[in-house]
Amino acid sequence: MNKYITFDLDETLMQNPFSKWVLPEIASLVASHLEIRGGIIPEIKQEHRKRLKETNTVAAYDWDNILEQILEEKKIPLKINIVDLVQKHAVDPKVYLLEKNALSVLEELKKRGYLLGVITNGFYKYQFPVMKTIQLSPYIDKIITPCNTGYAKPEINMADSLLGKGKIIAHVGDRLDHDVYFANELGVLSILIDHQMPKALRQISPNKRVEQKDYVKTLFKKKDYGNLIPEEKYMPKIIICSIWELLEINLEDSNPKEDTI
Repeated sequence: MNKYITFDLDETLMQNPFSKWVLPEIASLVASHLEIRGGIIPEIKQEHRKRLKETNTVAAYDWDNILEQILEEKKIPLKINIVDLVQKHAVDPKVYLLEKNALSVLEELKKRGYLLGVITNGFYKYQFPVMKTIQLSPYIDKIITPCNTGYAKPEINMADSLLGKGKIIAHVGDRLDHDVYFANELGVLSILIDHQMPKALRQISPNKRVEQKDYVKTLFKKKDYGNLIPEEKYMPKIIICSIWELLEINLEDSNPKEDTI
């Protein structure tokens, strides 16, 4: 049976061009047509949140559709293709691997017999140009996105097409609400990556970091988690600071340490 290790992309393996390049260019293009405080970016984010709240999760990540809807509602006579902007800005040094030697880790995992997949809420049309530029795509055996599954994380049905071809051993990502919950609900090893982990905690074994109560509490305060609390379904089994640590842990132990929080 094929054994997969799956990864989130943005803020886990790579930096995309949206926040620093694509969105600012959209704002600049629209600025002379839109007379509202803050410009169009808050409008885009508001529509994204609205779709999520309405559980229209796939459409919430279709940025071209969101932008087209807003331009039409505001009667702005512009046609802006976000895919074109992504391709324009998916160049070095605007996009990059978050860890310089990450590809060496992926190569080693493949040597150990694992297939590699990415499960991302970014549409393929936005993600693949970046993956290609940073030379990540040749290492990935399966790319799973909302546009080719009809689901978005944390919906576990998103993994159906991959599960039909093998078994997911572990899922690695940077979000508790998407990646950790997703992995726990699937019953696979949930691995949270925290690139900003304090130096002192890096000395602790990855599967024992969940015992550090104060540290775990800070994790739940990060990002836009709303009322998310340290419940078992959001608690990672392992916390890593670098994907290099994947080579040091038992990826096929689905419950390496009893949670103590």
